[in-house]
Amino acid sequence: MSLVERCWMITSKFSVIAILIITGICFGVFVYPYMKKKREAALVSIVYIGIMSVLYLIPQQIGNFSAYMLGVVAAFLVMYVQDRRNIYQKIFLAVTFFSIRWLAVAMAGRMDDFITKALFFGNTIAGRQWLQYVIYAGTRILDIVLCIIFLAVAIGLINKAYVYKNDEMSVKELVMLIIPSLVGVTGYGILQYYLNIYEKDTGKSLTDTYGFYGTLSFVHYFISIIAILVMTTMFQNWKVAQEEQTGQELVLNQVSDMKKHIGEVEKLYQDIRSLRHDMGNHIQMLEHLVAENHMDDAAEYMEHLKKEWNKISPEIKTGSPVIDVILMEKLREAKEKQIRFISDFHYPKDTKLNAFDLSVILNNALDNCMENVSGENPYISLSSFRKNSIFMITIKNRYEGELNYKDSDLPETTKSGKEHGIGLHNIRRVARMYMGDIFLEQENQEVVLSIMLQVE
Repeated sequence: MSLVERCWMITSKFSVIAILIITGICFGVFVYPYMKKKREAALVSIVYIGIMSVLYLIPQQIGNFSAYMLGVVAAFLVMYVQDRRNIYQKIFLAVTFFSIRWLAVAMAGRMDDFITKALFFGNTIAGRQWLQYVIYAGTRILDIVLCIIFLAVAIGLINKAYVYKNDEMSVKELVMLIIPSLVGVTGYGILQYYLNIYEKDTGKSLTDTYGFYGTLSFVHYFISIIAILVMTTMFQNWKVAQEEQTGQELVLNQVSDMKKHIGEVEKLYQDIRSLRHDMGNHIQMLEHLVAENHMDDAAEYMEHLKKEWNKISPEIKTGSPVIDVILMEKLREAKEKQIRFISDFHYPKDTKLNAFDLSVILNNALDNCMENVSGENPYISLSSFRKNSIFMITIKNRYEGELNYKDSDLPETTKSGKEHGIGLHNIRRVARMYMGDIFLEQENQEVVLSIMLQVE
């Protein structure tokens, strides 16, 4: 083997290994936003690169398509072993990368062919081996650069379009999202099949004989990647619309709760008015019993009055009848669940703070506490204070687990279904209406939700 032939062989192997490494790194970059820790994404890259390098270096026993499928399956298993949550999303990531890897590399190959034919090859280099080698090395470098560009752009756009990365993916959502990837990679396989059959039968390149075949192939690969991106974007827009609809339904439920609270407040005041109306009669009765020296009967009558008063007198007094009713309901719920409920909340008077907006905050926050409080001696603590125009609400509850924040400043919720994660987002939405925000932190076995509002 001559020196120039050895250089051709080394350059060919180096270019293949370089693309293996690049695609492996891109795989890790692709899955990184969906993984808990950075090292998990790095391990995906390492395993993929390792498997593909071994399959390339050993004597070829299986085809390229099967080899790359093994590499992607191995990477998927690494993702699954490290984090067994959201398995359908991991299948989506593996299938999507498998598709865009083939499509991006094929696009780079077609583009490389176009540029090479247009700029380099011709009769002037026939018989000049070293010049041919230099041009070949240049095309390999160009192919690697184009591969990086196409992969990076495709991965970047898909990850940007996929907004709800922390949401659990269902089987139906998985099927909808992977169809464009399957169509793209199937089309690639069919086009390559005809390319190989033609070359085997005629000994000629189909793209050289029919130039439009290469152009049509490139268009198919490009449209396939666009289809993956469009489907991902449509899916995320649907998720946004679904979340907005869920939020609207939750607000409607809260309006219904508000009407119920108002009805209970009206009933409370009706009971108070009735007691006040009868107070004259009660006083006369007590005076008569005392005058007749029926002290035992007077004491019993007084005890009955105290019980009636306690029934209609709220245990929690915040300065807002509506908020009183809400907190009394939460107090009763806490007693039923044997949760200690502590309230030092005071409604800020003479401010622009609307009782309905405040009820949205308290209902959502306290419902979250009721659902997640755990451990021995469970408790929920509610307090507030006002300094100038700033009104702060602090809600604490005992929690033995560990909050998982991932990529957000709000933790992932354990809820599933339509109300997944809506509570905290509704609290934040109301807080931002008052130029404020919320902050959630965990201190040992206590979760603390702080809500800041500007009320003037």
